[in-house]
Amino acid sequence: MFRHLPWARDGLSTLARLILAIGFMEGVRSGYFAGFLPFYAPEHLHLGPTVFTLAYTLHQLAENLSKGFGGLLAERAGFGLMVSLAALVGLLALLLTPLAQAAWVLWGLGLLWGLSMSALYPGLMTYTSRIARPGREARALSFTLTLVMPWVGIGLVGVGQAAAKDPKAAHTLLLLAQGLALLLALSLLRFRIPIPPTSRERYPLGRLLLFLPAAFGQTFAPALVSLFLLRYAKEALGLEPIALGGLLLLGGGLAFLLLPLTGRAVDRRGYRAALMGGLCLLGVVMGRIPLAWSIPELALLALLGGLGFSLFLPGWNGFLAKNLPQENRGAVWGSLMTVEGLGVALGPAAGGVLWEVWGPKAPFFTGSAVFLALSLFYLLALRRPGWK
Repeated sequence: MFRHLPWARDGLSTLARLILAIGFMEGVRSGYFAGFLPFYAPEHLHLGPTVFTLAYTLHQLAENLSKGFGGLLAERAGFGLMVSLAALVGLLALLLTPLAQAAWVLWGLGLLWGLSMSALYPGLMTYTSRIARPGREARALSFTLTLVMPWVGIGLVGVGQAAAKDPKAAHTLLLLAQGLALLLALSLLRFRIPIPPTSRERYPLGRLLLFLPAAFGQTFAPALVSLFLLRYAKEALGLEPIALGGLLLLGGGLAFLLLPLTGRAVDRRGYRAALMGGLCLLGVVMGRIPLAWSIPELALLALLGGLGFSLFLPGWNGFLAKNLPQENRGAVWGSLMTVEGLGVALGPAAGGVLWEVWGPKAPFFTGSAVFLALSLFYLLALRRPGWK
Protein backbone atom coordinates (compact mmCIF):
# COMPACT_ATOMS: atom_id res chain seq x y z
CA MET A 1 0.00 0.00 0.00
CA PHE A 2 2.76 2.45 0.97
CA ARG A 3 4.47 2.28 -2.41
CA HIS A 4 1.39 3.81 -4.05
CA LEU A 5 1.45 6.90 -1.80
CA PRO A 6 3.23 10.06 -3.00
CA TRP A 7 5.00 10.59 0.35
CA ALA A 8 7.99 8.70 1.69
CA ARG A 9 7.01 6.08 4.27
CA ASP A 10 9.42 7.42 6.91
CA GLY A 11 7.60 10.76 7.04
CA LEU A 12 4.02 9.48 7.08
CA SER A 13 3.50 9.40 10.86
CA THR A 14 4.67 12.98 11.25
CA LEU A 15 2.69 14.16 8.23
CA ALA A 16 -0.49 12.47 9.46
CA ARG A 17 -0.24 14.19 12.85
CA LEU A 18 0.49 17.53 11.17
CA ILE A 19 -2.52 17.19 8.89
CA LEU A 20 -4.78 16.26 11.81
CA ALA A 21 -3.46 19.05 14.06
CA ILE A 22 -3.73 21.73 11.36
CA GLY A 23 -7.06 20.30 10.23
CA PHE A 24 -8.49 20.61 13.76
CA MET A 25 -7.15 24.16 13.99
CA GLU A 26 -8.72 25.08 10.64
CA GLY A 27 -12.04 23.58 11.71
CA VAL A 28 -11.92 25.49 15.00
CA ARG A 29 -11.03 28.74 13.24
CA SER A 30 -13.87 28.56 10.70
CA GLY A 31 -16.29 27.36 13.33
CA TYR A 32 -15.28 30.15 15.72
CA PHE A 33 -15.47 33.11 13.36
CA ALA A 34 -18.31 32.01 11.06
CA GLY A 35 -20.33 29.62 13.21
CA PHE A 36 -19.85 30.64 16.84
CA LEU A 37 -19.32 34.42 17.07
CA PRO A 38 -22.42 35.41 15.05
CA PHE A 39 -24.55 33.74 17.73
CA TYR A 40 -22.37 34.33 20.80
CA ALA A 41 -20.99 37.84 20.39
CA PRO A 42 -24.28 39.83 20.18
CA GLU A 43 -25.96 38.03 23.07
CA HIS A 44 -23.12 37.33 25.50
CA LEU A 45 -20.48 39.95 24.64
CA HIS A 46 -22.88 42.67 23.42
CA LEU A 47 -20.72 43.19 20.34
CA GLY A 48 -22.32 43.72 16.95
CA PRO A 49 -21.54 42.25 13.50
CA THR A 50 -19.10 45.04 12.61
CA VAL A 51 -16.92 44.15 15.59
CA PHE A 52 -16.70 40.38 15.14
CA THR A 53 -16.36 40.53 11.34
CA LEU A 54 -13.50 43.01 11.75
CA ALA A 55 -11.92 40.58 14.21
CA TYR A 56 -11.87 38.00 11.42
CA THR A 57 -10.44 40.50 8.92
CA LEU A 58 -7.63 41.42 11.33
CA HIS A 59 -7.01 37.74 12.00
CA GLN A 60 -6.65 36.99 8.28
CA LEU A 61 -4.45 40.01 7.62
CA ALA A 62 -2.17 39.13 10.54
CA GLU A 63 -1.74 35.58 9.27
CA ASN A 64 -1.37 36.30 5.56
CA LEU A 65 0.94 39.31 5.84
CA SER A 66 3.36 37.43 8.10
CA LYS A 67 3.54 34.10 6.27
CA GLY A 68 6.98 34.85 4.87
CA PHE A 69 8.39 35.32 8.36
CA GLY A 70 6.30 32.41 9.59
CA GLY A 71 7.79 30.15 6.94
CA LEU A 72 11.28 31.21 7.99
CA LEU A 73 10.50 30.36 11.63
CA ALA A 74 9.02 27.01 10.59
CA GLU A 75 12.40 25.99 9.19
CA ARG A 76 14.74 27.80 11.56
CA ALA A 77 13.00 27.68 14.96
CA GLY A 78 11.40 24.27 14.49
CA PHE A 79 8.08 23.45 12.87
CA GLY A 80 6.83 21.34 15.77
CA LEU A 81 7.40 24.28 18.10
CA MET A 82 5.51 26.66 15.80
CA VAL A 83 2.55 24.27 15.43
CA SER A 84 2.40 23.83 19.21
CA LEU A 85 2.52 27.60 19.70
CA ALA A 86 -0.33 28.11 17.23
CA ALA A 87 -2.45 25.48 18.99
CA LEU A 88 -1.72 27.02 22.41
CA VAL A 89 -2.52 30.59 21.32
CA GLY A 90 -5.75 29.37 19.71
CA LEU A 91 -6.75 27.65 22.94
CA LEU A 92 -5.98 30.80 24.97
CA ALA A 93 -8.04 32.90 22.53
CA LEU A 94 -11.00 30.57 23.03
CA LEU A 95 -10.63 30.62 26.82
CA LEU A 96 -10.43 34.45 26.89
CA THR A 97 -13.34 35.04 24.50
CA PRO A 98 -16.01 35.11 27.28
CA LEU A 99 -13.99 37.96 28.86
CA ALA A 100 -13.84 40.01 25.65
CA GLN A 101 -16.45 42.57 26.65
CA ALA A 102 -14.73 45.32 24.63
CA ALA A 103 -14.17 45.37 20.87
CA TRP A 104 -10.41 45.92 21.15
CA VAL A 105 -10.03 42.76 23.21
CA LEU A 106 -11.71 40.62 20.54
CA TRP A 107 -9.65 42.32 17.84
CA GLY A 108 -6.46 41.71 19.81
CA LEU A 109 -7.29 38.03 20.24
CA GLY A 110 -7.93 37.73 16.51
CA LEU A 111 -4.62 39.41 15.66
CA LEU A 112 -2.52 37.25 17.99
CA TRP A 113 -4.26 34.07 16.84
CA GLY A 114 -3.62 34.98 13.20
CA LEU A 115 0.06 35.73 13.82
CA SER A 116 0.54 32.39 15.56
CA MET A 117 -0.89 30.49 12.56
CA SER A 118 1.34 32.17 9.97
CA ALA A 119 3.89 29.33 10.00
CA LEU A 120 1.43 26.47 9.49
CA TYR A 121 0.92 26.34 5.73
CA PRO A 122 4.41 27.40 4.61
CA GLY A 123 5.85 24.77 6.94
CA LEU A 124 3.38 22.07 5.93
CA MET A 125 3.97 22.56 2.20
CA THR A 126 7.75 22.77 2.66
CA TYR A 127 7.82 19.56 4.67
CA THR A 128 5.55 17.83 2.15
CA SER A 129 7.88 18.81 -0.69
CA ARG A 130 10.83 17.39 1.26
CA ILE A 131 9.26 13.98 1.89
CA ALA A 132 7.58 13.62 -1.51
CA ARG A 133 8.76 10.60 -3.46
CA PRO A 134 10.90 11.59 -6.46
CA GLY A 135 8.61 12.19 -9.41
CA ARG A 136 5.47 12.49 -7.24
CA GLU A 137 5.87 16.03 -5.91
CA ALA A 138 2.73 17.45 -7.52
CA ARG A 139 0.54 14.68 -6.14
CA ALA A 140 2.08 14.92 -2.67
CA LEU A 141 1.45 18.66 -2.38
CA SER A 142 -2.05 18.51 -3.88
CA PHE A 143 -3.18 15.60 -1.72
CA THR A 144 -1.83 17.26 1.43
CA LEU A 145 -3.94 20.36 0.75
CA THR A 146 -7.06 18.35 -0.07
CA LEU A 147 -6.72 16.45 3.23
CA VAL A 148 -6.59 19.68 5.26
CA MET A 149 -9.16 21.92 3.58
CA PRO A 150 -12.34 19.85 4.22
CA TRP A 151 -11.90 20.61 7.92
CA VAL A 152 -12.88 24.22 7.20
CA GLY A 153 -16.36 23.13 6.12
CA ILE A 154 -16.65 20.54 8.89
CA GLY A 155 -15.93 23.15 11.53
CA LEU A 156 -18.25 25.72 10.01
CA VAL A 157 -21.23 23.36 9.70
CA GLY A 158 -20.70 21.46 12.94
CA VAL A 159 -20.08 24.45 15.18
CA GLY A 160 -22.71 26.54 13.41
CA GLN A 161 -25.36 23.89 14.06
CA ALA A 162 -24.40 23.68 17.73
CA ALA A 163 -24.15 27.46 18.20
CA ALA A 164 -27.60 28.04 16.72
CA LYS A 165 -29.06 25.93 19.53
CA ASP A 166 -26.66 26.58 22.41
CA PRO A 167 -23.68 28.95 21.97
CA LYS A 168 -22.09 27.84 25.24
CA ALA A 169 -22.16 24.21 24.13
CA ALA A 170 -20.54 25.27 20.86
CA HIS A 171 -17.82 27.01 22.87
CA THR A 172 -17.15 23.79 24.76
CA LEU A 173 -16.97 21.91 21.45
CA LEU A 174 -14.40 24.41 20.15
CA LEU A 175 -12.30 24.04 23.30
CA LEU A 176 -12.30 20.25 23.00
CA ALA A 177 -11.29 20.33 19.33
CA GLN A 178 -8.52 22.87 19.96
CA GLY A 179 -7.34 20.81 22.93
CA LEU A 180 -7.01 17.77 20.65
CA ALA A 181 -5.04 19.91 18.20
CA LEU A 182 -2.71 20.97 21.03
CA LEU A 183 -2.14 17.37 22.13
CA LEU A 184 -1.28 16.35 18.57
CA ALA A 185 1.01 19.37 18.21
CA LEU A 186 2.83 18.63 21.49
CA SER A 187 3.63 15.14 20.20
CA LEU A 188 5.63 16.96 17.49
CA LEU A 189 7.19 19.58 19.76
CA ARG A 190 10.80 18.73 18.85
CA PHE A 191 10.13 18.04 15.18
CA ARG A 192 12.20 20.03 12.70
CA ILE A 193 11.84 20.15 8.93
CA PRO A 194 14.90 18.53 7.34
CA ILE A 195 17.05 21.17 5.63
CA PRO A 196 19.07 20.04 2.61
CA PRO A 197 22.78 20.89 2.25
CA THR A 198 23.53 24.39 1.04
CA SER A 199 23.74 24.48 -2.75
CA ARG A 200 26.80 25.95 -4.41
CA GLU A 201 24.66 27.23 -7.27
CA ARG A 202 23.22 30.66 -6.66
CA TYR A 203 19.47 30.84 -7.23
CA PRO A 204 18.47 33.70 -9.55
CA LEU A 205 16.26 35.77 -7.22
CA GLY A 206 14.68 37.61 -10.14
CA ARG A 207 13.01 34.35 -11.11
CA LEU A 208 10.84 34.55 -7.98
CA LEU A 209 8.98 37.46 -9.56
CA LEU A 210 7.57 35.12 -12.20
CA PHE A 211 5.65 33.18 -9.53
CA LEU A 212 3.80 36.28 -8.33
CA PRO A 213 1.22 36.72 -11.15
CA ALA A 214 -0.29 33.25 -10.65
CA ALA A 215 -0.04 33.50 -6.84
CA PHE A 216 -2.13 36.68 -6.91
CA GLY A 217 -4.39 35.95 -9.88
CA GLN A 218 -5.51 32.47 -8.81
CA THR A 219 -7.20 33.92 -5.72
CA PHE A 220 -8.04 37.41 -7.03
CA ALA A 221 -10.09 36.17 -10.00
CA PRO A 222 -12.57 33.98 -8.06
CA ALA A 223 -12.65 36.51 -5.20
CA LEU A 224 -14.08 39.07 -7.65
CA VAL A 225 -17.40 37.21 -7.50
CA SER A 226 -17.16 35.46 -4.13
CA LEU A 227 -19.40 37.85 -2.18
CA PHE A 228 -21.94 38.31 -4.98
CA LEU A 229 -22.28 34.75 -6.22
CA LEU A 230 -25.41 33.85 -4.25
CA ARG A 231 -27.18 37.04 -5.27
CA TYR A 232 -26.16 36.77 -8.92
CA ALA A 233 -27.20 33.12 -9.07
CA LYS A 234 -30.66 33.95 -7.75
CA GLU A 235 -31.33 37.19 -9.65
CA ALA A 236 -29.67 36.43 -13.00
CA LEU A 237 -29.75 32.64 -13.22
CA GLY A 238 -32.82 31.85 -11.12
CA LEU A 239 -30.93 29.48 -8.83
CA GLU A 240 -31.74 29.01 -5.16
CA PRO A 241 -28.76 28.61 -2.79
CA ILE A 242 -29.25 24.86 -2.55
CA ALA A 243 -29.14 24.53 -6.34
CA LEU A 244 -25.97 26.62 -6.51
CA GLY A 245 -24.47 24.45 -3.78
CA GLY A 246 -25.29 21.38 -5.85
CA LEU A 247 -23.44 22.81 -8.85
CA LEU A 248 -20.43 23.70 -6.73
CA LEU A 249 -20.47 20.21 -5.24
CA LEU A 250 -20.65 18.74 -8.75
CA GLY A 251 -17.57 20.65 -9.90
CA GLY A 252 -15.66 20.17 -6.65
CA GLY A 253 -16.45 16.46 -6.56
CA LEU A 254 -15.16 15.96 -10.09
CA ALA A 255 -11.98 17.90 -9.28
CA PHE A 256 -11.34 15.68 -6.26
CA LEU A 257 -11.98 12.47 -8.23
CA LEU A 258 -9.70 13.53 -11.08
CA LEU A 259 -6.86 14.73 -8.87
CA PRO A 260 -5.07 11.34 -8.71
CA LEU A 261 -5.11 11.17 -12.52
CA THR A 262 -4.13 14.76 -13.21
CA GLY A 263 -1.49 14.67 -10.47
CA ARG A 264 0.05 11.54 -11.98
CA ALA A 265 0.03 13.15 -15.42
CA VAL A 266 1.83 16.22 -14.06
CA ASP A 267 4.46 14.13 -12.29
CA ARG A 268 5.13 12.05 -15.38
CA ARG A 269 4.82 14.60 -18.19
CA GLY A 270 5.59 17.90 -16.50
CA TYR A 271 3.54 20.75 -15.10
CA ARG A 272 3.44 23.14 -18.06
CA ALA A 273 0.44 21.78 -19.97
CA ALA A 274 -1.61 21.30 -16.79
CA LEU A 275 -0.78 24.76 -15.42
CA MET A 276 -1.58 26.64 -18.62
CA GLY A 277 -4.47 24.38 -19.62
CA GLY A 278 -6.08 24.65 -16.19
CA LEU A 279 -5.82 28.44 -16.18
CA CYS A 280 -7.24 28.64 -19.70
CA LEU A 281 -10.15 26.33 -18.91
CA LEU A 282 -10.99 28.24 -15.72
CA GLY A 283 -10.96 31.47 -17.72
CA VAL A 284 -13.31 30.07 -20.36
CA VAL A 285 -15.72 28.77 -17.71
CA MET A 286 -15.75 32.04 -15.75
CA GLY A 287 -16.37 34.05 -18.91
CA ARG A 288 -19.20 31.79 -20.05
CA ILE A 289 -21.15 31.73 -16.76
CA PRO A 290 -22.83 35.16 -17.34
CA LEU A 291 -23.93 33.99 -20.80
CA ALA A 292 -25.35 30.63 -19.68
CA TRP A 293 -29.07 30.19 -20.30
CA SER A 294 -30.00 26.75 -18.90
CA ILE A 295 -29.36 24.48 -15.93
CA PRO A 296 -27.77 21.75 -18.11
CA GLU A 297 -25.30 24.30 -19.47
CA LEU A 298 -24.46 25.46 -15.96
CA ALA A 299 -23.92 21.84 -14.92
CA LEU A 300 -21.56 21.37 -17.87
CA LEU A 301 -19.68 24.54 -16.88
CA ALA A 302 -19.41 23.23 -13.30
CA LEU A 303 -17.87 20.01 -14.61
CA LEU A 304 -15.47 21.91 -16.87
CA GLY A 305 -14.53 24.15 -13.94
CA GLY A 306 -13.80 21.06 -11.84
CA LEU A 307 -11.62 19.69 -14.63
CA GLY A 308 -9.81 23.03 -14.88
CA PHE A 309 -9.13 23.13 -11.15
CA SER A 310 -7.96 19.50 -11.12
CA LEU A 311 -5.41 20.47 -13.78
CA PHE A 312 -4.35 23.77 -12.26
CA LEU A 313 -3.78 22.59 -8.67
CA PRO A 314 -1.16 19.89 -9.40
CA GLY A 315 0.24 22.02 -12.24
CA TRP A 316 0.84 24.95 -9.86
CA ASN A 317 2.19 22.72 -7.11
CA GLY A 318 4.47 20.92 -9.55
CA PHE A 319 5.72 24.27 -10.84
CA LEU A 320 6.60 25.36 -7.30
CA ALA A 321 8.09 22.03 -6.22
CA LYS A 322 10.43 21.93 -9.21
CA ASN A 323 11.52 25.55 -9.25
CA LEU A 324 11.42 27.13 -5.78
CA PRO A 325 14.85 27.39 -4.12
CA GLN A 326 15.65 24.70 -1.55
CA GLU A 327 17.26 27.19 0.82
CA ASN A 328 14.73 29.12 2.94
CA ARG A 329 11.95 27.40 1.02
CA GLY A 330 9.50 27.93 3.88
CA ALA A 331 10.04 31.69 3.82
CA VAL A 332 9.68 31.85 0.03
CA TRP A 333 6.55 29.70 0.09
CA GLY A 334 5.11 31.84 2.87
CA SER A 335 5.76 35.00 0.86
CA LEU A 336 3.85 33.54 -2.10
CA MET A 337 1.00 32.65 0.24
CA THR A 338 0.97 36.26 1.41
CA VAL A 339 0.46 37.31 -2.21
CA GLU A 340 -2.35 34.75 -2.50
CA GLY A 341 -3.92 36.26 0.62
CA LEU A 342 -3.80 39.72 -0.93
CA GLY A 343 -5.79 38.37 -3.86
CA VAL A 344 -8.45 37.07 -1.48
CA ALA A 345 -8.56 40.41 0.35
CA LEU A 346 -8.64 42.73 -2.68
CA GLY A 347 -10.84 40.68 -4.99
CA PRO A 348 -14.23 41.34 -3.35
CA ALA A 349 -13.64 45.12 -3.22
CA ALA A 350 -12.60 45.21 -6.88
CA GLY A 351 -15.59 43.04 -7.78
CA GLY A 352 -17.92 45.46 -6.02
CA VAL A 353 -16.58 48.40 -8.01
CA LEU A 354 -16.91 46.47 -11.28
CA TRP A 355 -20.48 45.45 -10.42
CA GLU A 356 -21.50 49.00 -9.55
CA VAL A 357 -19.89 50.66 -12.58
CA TRP A 358 -20.42 48.13 -15.36
CA GLY A 359 -23.05 45.73 -14.06
CA PRO A 360 -23.19 42.25 -12.49
CA LYS A 361 -21.51 40.48 -15.42
CA ALA A 362 -18.36 42.60 -15.27
CA PRO A 363 -16.69 40.75 -12.36
CA PHE A 364 -17.06 37.44 -14.21
CA PHE A 365 -15.62 38.79 -17.45
CA THR A 366 -12.74 40.43 -15.56
CA GLY A 367 -11.96 37.23 -13.68
CA SER A 368 -12.02 35.35 -16.98
CA ALA A 369 -9.57 37.84 -18.49
CA VAL A 370 -7.24 37.39 -15.50
CA PHE A 371 -7.15 33.59 -15.90
CA LEU A 372 -6.65 33.78 -19.67
CA ALA A 373 -3.92 36.41 -19.32
CA LEU A 374 -2.11 34.21 -16.79
CA SER A 375 -2.27 31.26 -19.17
CA LEU A 376 -0.76 33.34 -21.97
CA PHE A 377 1.85 34.84 -19.62
CA TYR A 378 3.18 31.42 -18.56
CA LEU A 379 3.05 30.11 -22.11
CA LEU A 380 5.58 32.80 -22.98
CA ALA A 381 7.54 32.99 -19.70
CA LEU A 382 8.25 29.26 -19.38
CA ARG A 383 9.87 29.18 -22.80
CA ARG A 384 12.88 30.91 -21.30
CA PRO A 385 15.80 28.59 -20.44
CA GLY A 386 16.49 27.57 -16.87
CA TRP A 387 13.04 26.24 -15.84
CA LYS A 388 12.94 22.62 -14.74
